[in-house]
Amino acid sequence: MPDILTKEKMKDIRFISLGLSVIISLFIANQYGLSVFSVYAQGNTNPLGNALSHLFGNVTKPEYTVSLDGKQIFPNNTLKQNIVDKYQPSSYDIRDLKYNLRGFNVTAHDIKIHANPSRIDITKTRVDIPLMLANNVTVTNGLLNLNYNKVDLGSVYGIYDKTTDKMIVHIPLAVASRYLHL
Repeated sequence: MPDILTKEKMKDIRFISLGLSVIISLFIANQYGLSVFSVYAQGNTNPLGNALSHLFGNVTKPEYTVSLDGKQIFPNNTLKQNIVDKYQPSSYDIRDLKYNLRGFNVTAHDIKIHANPSRIDITKTRVDIPLMLANNVTVTNGLLNLNYNKVDLGSVYGIYDKTTDKMIVHIPLAVASRYLHL
C-alpha cells in the first residue's frame, strides 16, 4: 500500500511541476513581449518550423511593438499620402522621435528613414523600414541613462492604420536588445 501512495504523490508532484513550468514560461513570454502565440509561417521553408509555427505560433521572431501617432512618423501630409495611399517607396528625415519601449524612454534626433510601403487592405498599410538611422539617442528608465551617437534600427516594420492615424512599429528583439541591454 505505501508504494501506491508514493506513486500517486509522484504523479501529483509531476503534474504540479509541469503546471508551474507552463505558468512561468507564459509569464516570461508576457514580460518580455515574446509573440509566442501569434501565427507566423510566411516564407518559412523549414518543414519542422512550419509544423511548429502552425502549432505554437511565432517562436522564432520575438518582437516589441510601439504605437506612434502619424504626425510622429510622417513629417508632412504629402509624404504620408505618398506612402500610405500611393504606396511609393520614400526616403525622408524626421527631426525628433520620442517613445516608450518596455519602460524605457527613448529620444532620437536627426532620423533618416527609407520606407517601402505595401497595401494590406483599404485602411492598413505595411511599411517596411530597411533603413532607420538616428543620431544622439538617449535611453532612460530611471535607473539607466544610456547615450548613443548613432543607432541603426533597420529591419523594423510598421502597420499604419488610416482610421486611427497610428502606426504600430514592430521592433525585433535582437535589434532592441542592442540598445536597451535587456
